[in-house]
Amino acid sequence: MHITAAEMEIMQVIWNSDRQMTTKEIMEQLQGKKITTIVTLAGRLIDKGALTSVKIGRSHAHEYSAAISEEEYQQLQTQQFIRSIHKGSAKSLISSLFQGDQLTKQDITELQQFINKKAEEHD
Repeated sequence: MHITAAEMEIMQVIWNSDRQMTTKEIMEQLQGKKITTIVTLAGRLIDKGALTSVKIGRSHAHEYSAAISEEEYQQLQTQQFIRSIHKGSAKSLISSLFQGDQLTKQDITELQQFINKKAEEHD
């Protein structure tokens, strides 16, 4: 599943709200976006399985909620990135992070702690 930058704006609003939102509420958060644009983008997100919608009463209004959490989406994208760019190798990904000055000493310490914790969980 790939979410475009414009679609991601809607997902961020919904993820940040942690509740169902109407088209109008989304539009209020994304000032400058037309309601028709939001409806179109929301429809695409529903087709992709990222959003769900419920019709409100007899009106044409809908409430939208996330069908996938932000963390689940990040995990899917990371796995796809590792498969496509690093040929499925997490080691290759980590190695590329260490090549250059992208990681601070704090980043490295946190990664070490995370890896140690995960290694203990697998024992």
